[in-house]
Amino acid sequence: MGRTVYQLATIIDGLSNETFTGSLVVEGPRILEVGRQVDQRDGDDVVDCSGKFICPGFIDSHCHLIYRETQDFYEMELARSIPEATIDAVVNAELLLSQGFTTVRDLGSRANIGVMVRDAIAAGLLRGPTVLAAGNIISTVGGLLDGHPSHIFEGTKYRYGHGEIITGPWEARNAVRRQVKDGVDWIKTETSGTGFNPLCPADRDTISEEEFEAVVDEAHRKRRPIAVHAESREGVIKAARAGVHTIEHGIYMDNFGLDLMLENGIAYSPTLALYVHLADGGLDVGIPRAIVELQRATRDQHIASVQTAYKAGATIIAGSDAGVPGFPQGGTYKEIELYVNYIGMTPLQAIQTATSVPAKVFGLEDSIGALEPGRYADFIILSADPTVDITVLQDPQKREAVFKAGQLVVKDGMAAGEGVRAI
Repeated sequence: MGRTVYQLATIIDGLSNETFTGSLVVEGPRILEVGRQVDQRDGDDVVDCSGKFICPGFIDSHCHLIYRETQDFYEMELARSIPEATIDAVVNAELLLSQGFTTVRDLGSRANIGVMVRDAIAAGLLRGPTVLAAGNIISTVGGLLDGHPSHIFEGTKYRYGHGEIITGPWEARNAVRRQVKDGVDWIKTETSGTGFNPLCPADRDTISEEEFEAVVDEAHRKRRPIAVHAESREGVIKAARAGVHTIEHGIYMDNFGLDLMLENGIAYSPTLALYVHLADGGLDVGIPRAIVELQRATRDQHIASVQTAYKAGATIIAGSDAGVPGFPQGGTYKEIELYVNYIGMTPLQAIQTATSVPAKVFGLEDSIGALEPGRYADFIILSADPTVDITVLQDPQKREAVFKAGQLVVKDGMAAGEGVRAI
């Protein structure tokens, strides 16, 4: 397979804090060269990218492929069957790829849908990003994913829920073992409630030390990284002290929890934009008032926690947690916008939270997340500069092409020329 040279573009490599005009050379699925000056060879396929901007394919570090117009737990789990949720996941996977997300971390699914979609994409049966998949979110009675009134199931476990409800450390260990057997890449668990579940609000501590330690220990034994939903103060401390890999949300994170997170090298995925959306616009799009009021109560605290973590030098990775009304899949671009407007990052820093930074956190820094020789040729060509206006990333009209492993997967207005193709 020959080389393709994308020349005269403004390069946003995902690593440095400046851009440059240069070329990207791709051969097969990998990047061969990136630089201001590259040598062209006879037979190279040359693409003129004058006036265009090339950046790495984006990573959604916290998505749920099954979320589509999900208003509450009833809509998520009871109103939709497993076949419906599977169709939602397939549709969302293709949608995310079309938006420029070439890798996603699916942090919790129903019936192992995330793993099945991952494998179907890898086998070429479906179109979508590379998927790093968790299984059911390991939760507790009265915890994060125990979201239905007790009289509905009368103490029995609902087989088709988003969470796996465990009681005691041995059930916790067996949940991890079963998920590893079923092929998960990540273990997802929780230490707190959430504003999306009025039966278990964000400031409530949930899983016991014994249960949580069992999950973490068993995941470590099985060499699976651990993501933890932790919104309460004690939930963040419990997760940070245990040395998990990522903490999600961190609304009530205080300095003690932050210090533990920094000491243990734990990355922070705030999913701030979703929570701001629920607080500011949830009622307008049909989110139940009980959920909106809980989000309003935590909105400013959440922003303050992310600002504090950023100023302290925390490793922040951008994720969407998207799929509710008014905040569809692709919300990581809105997350990046809030990092610029609310948190104080530069546009390039914000872009790195969804490219090179999560790639390193996930142990994939040799493969994805940056325009660098040897990495996969996952990249986007834009017609406008996101370092001047970060909202460009949200505009499909500005997204001219998406490539995954060197293959054009989305094209808008590519025209053939004589010897040199113009995008």
